[in-house]
Amino acid sequence: MPADNILINKETVLKGVKIAAVSLGCSKNRIDTEEILGLLSTWGCVLTEDYKSADVIFVNTCSFIEDAQQESIDTLIEMAAVNRGGTPKIVAAGCLVEVFGSKIIRSMVEVDGAIGVHSYNKLARFMIMLLNGKRTVIKVAPSDQYHSLAPRILTTPAHSAVVKIGEGCSNHCNYCLIPSIRGAYRSRSPEEIIAEIDSLIKKGTKEISLIAQDTTAYGTDREGLPDLAGLIRQVLSLKHNFWLRIMYTYPSRINNDLIDLIAKERRICKYLDIPIQHSSDRVLRSMGRKYDKVDLTLLFARLRSKIPNLALRTTCMVGYPTESRRDFEDLLRFVKEQRFERLGTFTYSPAKGKAAGGTLKNIKKRIAKKRHRELMLTQQRIAHGVNIELIGRKMTVLVDKTPEPGSSWYYGRTEYQAPDIDGGVYFFSEEPLSPGEWITVKIRAASPYNLLAVTL
Repeated sequence: MPADNILINKETVLKGVKIAAVSLGCSKNRIDTEEILGLLSTWGCVLTEDYKSADVIFVNTCSFIEDAQQESIDTLIEMAAVNRGGTPKIVAAGCLVEVFGSKIIRSMVEVDGAIGVHSYNKLARFMIMLLNGKRTVIKVAPSDQYHSLAPRILTTPAHSAVVKIGEGCSNHCNYCLIPSIRGAYRSRSPEEIIAEIDSLIKKGTKEISLIAQDTTAYGTDREGLPDLAGLIRQVLSLKHNFWLRIMYTYPSRINNDLIDLIAKERRICKYLDIPIQHSSDRVLRSMGRKYDKVDLTLLFARLRSKIPNLALRTTCMVGYPTESRRDFEDLLRFVKEQRFERLGTFTYSPAKGKAAGGTLKNIKKRIAKKRHRELMLTQQRIAHGVNIELIGRKMTVLVDKTPEPGSSWYYGRTEYQAPDIDGGVYFFSEEPLSPGEWITVKIRAASPYNLLAVTL
């Protein structure tokens, strides 16, 4: 079909084509998947969760670490094998395409086409070439500004949604591929963000989580934009009752204005996600992080003093090249001192394109895994202690799930527990409840990650 006619005829060509999707990796990736599905549906494509009946299966890949790359490859192979009786087209989308480009279709006969993170505005052209049997790769450079692709089709429960406020990253940490995959940081326009949040809430969303690779970098990429606190004030101008959750903040960009706003605004969850990666000054310098342990200590003390009952979540990396036992013990001590309510840990993964990958000596995998286990056991004891202190307290819970058949226990979360990554609250209720309702409970028991409660 001539290129000039592609956009004119896309609704005719794509109408009725059955689309299935698998989204791997982070919630930012999931949003991309939801926008792809939204755009395809506007052209008449039919969305299905049945992979066996699909004409096209999109696998939105992750490439953040080596294990994620392997999972993406394995999933592409798995999807190609799911419907041997038909002829589904298998599409590799997203981050893996940015890393490997055309190598994907050259090395994987299972893949019929590949489209990169920055190429979704060429999706119509790509789809028509794909359906015409042309194995192709579309990979273009990132645009100067970030705009959403289309109204999303949520693939998660409607009462809780994540909203992306920026794309890419300009921090250039030495362990991270994101800047090379996603490009430099680009803030999304406040108007677009607020319009999406307003639309979500009007459709029943009760919890909004703001995300980006670095939410605190919002507005730093071009003049005339508010900073994160300014953006949040605009969001809070919406006259709705909802929880607003702030994820992925960079320690050195958390200013007093943001802290004061979180402290005084009731709709902002008293929860802050601050990935520190490490506490050893030597390791932090090697990682290219722009703060030291003293900065972190002062920040957390300021946050705790200004925001009562604040729950802090962080992420740490172990096994970074040249990390010594002394460095690791520094991290263990810091975690014990700070008593983070939530903490996630991952081991460093070498990959081509990372600054640390080719210049520093890697830690043996068995040592990294041992440190990972030791840190998580330490955090497990801390989290259990934190949760035990909640026994007897009355708390507001957002209902996530109704009881399974044969059970009487509901599942939900407090404002101190983020969806998907933190634990939750199991509670009994004599009154029937629905996902998205708020209910007051009293905590009766605690484990390291979950709470047990009854309604009042």
